Amino acid sequence: MSKVTVNPKKAVMVGCGFVGSASVFALMQSGLFTEIVLIDADKNKAEGEAMDISHGIPFARPMKIYAGDYDDAADAAIIIVSAGAGQKPGETRLDLVHKNVSIFKSIILTQVAIKLSGLPEERVIGSGTVLDSARLKYKLNA
Repeated sequence: MSKVTVNPKKAVMVGCGFVGSASVFALMQSGLFTEIVLIDADKNKAEGEAMDISHGIPFARPMKIYAGDYDDAADAAIIIVSAGAGQKPGETRLDLVHKNVSIFKSIILTQVAIKLSGLPEERVIGSGTVLDSARLKYKLNA
C-alpha cells in the first residue's frame, strides 16, 4: 500500500448546505488553501456551489474550487464534515438527531475518524453542536 502525501493547501468540505457553503466561502476568502473540494450526496448541489463560490476567486487568492468525491479527500490537509439534515416544521430535536445519526453513519463520525485515520486525538476535530450552542448564546445575549 502506497503512502499518500498530504497537500497542506487542500481542504475538503463534505456537505454543501448553508453551513458547508458558508464555510467554503470563508475558506476561499482566507487564502489558506489553493484547492477546495466540495462533496455532497447531491452532486449537482456540490457543482452549483463550487461554481458560485468560484466566482469570488477574483477577489481572493488564486485557487481551484470544484465538486468531487471521497477519493479527492485522500491527500487533503483538512476534511470538514457539515453534512446533516435540517429540522422540519413539527419535528423534534430528538427526531432530527436520529435522522442525522443515520446520515453520519453513511459518512463518518469524529470517534470513527480518529480510529480509522490513525491520527492522534488532537488532530481530529468534531464540531458537535456548535451551531446550536451559538444560537443559544445569541439568544442569551439578545
